Amino acid sequence: MPICKKCGGDHHIILPDGRVELCECIAPDPVNSPPYYTKNGVECIDAVRAAVVDLNGFEGHLTGSALQYLWRWQEKNGIEDLYKAKWFLDRLIAEADG
Repeated sequence: MPICKKCGGDHHIILPDGRVELCECIAPDPVNSPPYYTKNGVECIDAVRAAVVDLNGFEGHLTGSALQYLWRWQEKNGIEDLYKAKWFLDRLIAEADG
């Protein structure tokens, strides 16, 4: 079996700041960890949780959905995701404005 030239074969890469990431030579898991939901070792779901922890249910949903689309737009659906994020932001503004 050939050794991976990027990771040396163990499929883990230690970043300069000490974080560890899986080598891109491993096939992505489209259900549990799609590649477009991880940026610099941070999972979108973790960022969303931190952003909405103090919001009420519907405001949290709207905020989290907007963040999700903003997070992935370049890697998944391009401008379509930006329009989806805008839709959620417009609804959030309407809710907050009363």
